[in-house]
Amino acid sequence: MIAAIATIAFLTAAWAAIVAVAASLEDNLARVTAALNGESPAFAHSPVAVRVSQRYPAGRSHRVRARPAMRAAA
Repeated sequence: MIAAIATIAFLTAAWAAIVAVAASLEDNLARVTAALNGESPAFAHSPVAVRVSQRYPAGRSHRVRARPAMRAAA
């Protein structure tokens, strides 16, 4: 009985893997076919507008002035 259940589980997992691979290949083959025909694919990426705020700049480095005591020590 355990062997029958294990076989069913294995066949189900194998079927799911085959379906996933087939879907992936279908998308890739559509791109290859479109490229070979000289067409652009229908799902081409379009530019995305993003708002960038300079109110709180994160990576900006500030120039630091040396304190007089530190200058004297140098």
